[in-house]
Amino acid sequence: METSGKIELRGWGIVIIGWAAFMLANLSNFAFGIILPDMRQEIGFGLETSGWLSAVAWIGKGLLTIPISLFITKAKPKRILQIIFLVLGSGMLLQGFATNIVMLFVGRLFVMGVAAGILSVLVLFKIQYIPKDKMGFINGIETFAGPAGQTLGTIAIPFLLAIMTGWRSVMILMGFVGIALSILWTFVCKDKNENKVEEVKKEKKSILAPLKEAVSQKNVLLLALGWPGTSLTWIAIYTFWPTYAVETLGLTLVQAGMVLGFLPVASMISSLLSPIIAKKIGYDKPIICLSGLVLPISYFAMLQTSNIPLLCLASFISGYAAYSFVPLAFTVLYKIPNLSSEAVSLGTGFIFTLVGLGGALGGSLAGILGSTFGLYKAIALTCLAPFIFFILTLFLDETGEKAQMKKAQEVDK
Repeated sequence: METSGKIELRGWGIVIIGWAAFMLANLSNFAFGIILPDMRQEIGFGLETSGWLSAVAWIGKGLLTIPISLFITKAKPKRILQIIFLVLGSGMLLQGFATNIVMLFVGRLFVMGVAAGILSVLVLFKIQYIPKDKMGFINGIETFAGPAGQTLGTIAIPFLLAIMTGWRSVMILMGFVGIALSILWTFVCKDKNENKVEEVKKEKKSILAPLKEAVSQKNVLLLALGWPGTSLTWIAIYTFWPTYAVETLGLTLVQAGMVLGFLPVASMISSLLSPIIAKKIGYDKPIICLSGLVLPISYFAMLQTSNIPLLCLASFISGYAAYSFVPLAFTVLYKIPNLSSEAVSLGTGFIFTLVGLGGALGGSLAGILGSTFGLYKAIALTCLAPFIFFILTLFLDETGEKAQMKKAQEVDK
């Protein structure tokens, strides 16, 4: 990876296709709540099954990310991503043509099971095409794709449902888009390290070697262990706060949806803004740590009032803090000295795995606590989880530009 320079056109094409596929997966996942009533009525299933259909997406994301990433030592990354895009499109088509619950489960498992693998494998191409000084900027745009898909899932899907012939048509359309991305990928992507991959295969390198290399790094472990605390609360809020807002705070469903809509909007803003701020001040760690301190307070504030402007403010702050650290934290992996590109990919996958499991735990834990203690206590308790992220990230190595400059000056001396 070059330390500085321009991003070539092919590099832009590669990352844009990857981001489009990741956004499509998030669009499908967060559209689930919008299309669920029609889906339940047509296929016929209850609330309990609905909950499991929601959870299977996060379980798949948690369980399949590392296995997908491990294939980079045995197969061409270009082909891995092409297959992922095909599976993504097929999962959406399977849901669109579903006649029973099993088809819906398998379809959702396909879509979100491979979604995080997109960004993990894409790491290898970013290292090839993105100059080191542009990586924070690129990771900011990449992080933007997630909440952008979430926002479209709640805004664009109702519009598509209105102009098309129901939820099946919407899912089928998204499925064809996924397959089209797979075809486009064939012509746009070029792997500069393809010959190196073949050499590694001939050497019979252990499939687990990059993962072992990644988890041996302190920064990778601290992020992987702390990050699920933020995803746990995020999913608990997304799943149960609207119900709490309607039943306890006295909001209408429209008002609750409006308040919650500030979460992904603020996340999109922080994804793009935080790398700029970090570059300006020269430090990454304060922004990363601060997120874990702000989130418990802002999430908890969403339980305390029925005042719409205050709730919108708390939601915006929560959404901003929930994503402000993400592009910086992922960029930390690229700055670890002598870490191989495969290890960066597996480190990213390892983090995604635990983040996915944290998300799955957030919904189930809040549901169990809610049935025992009520929704207020359940959500309030889950609000404490981001403190884990705050405490662990205090021990991260500083990787900002000023810290790097100081290290370089010490070496010169």
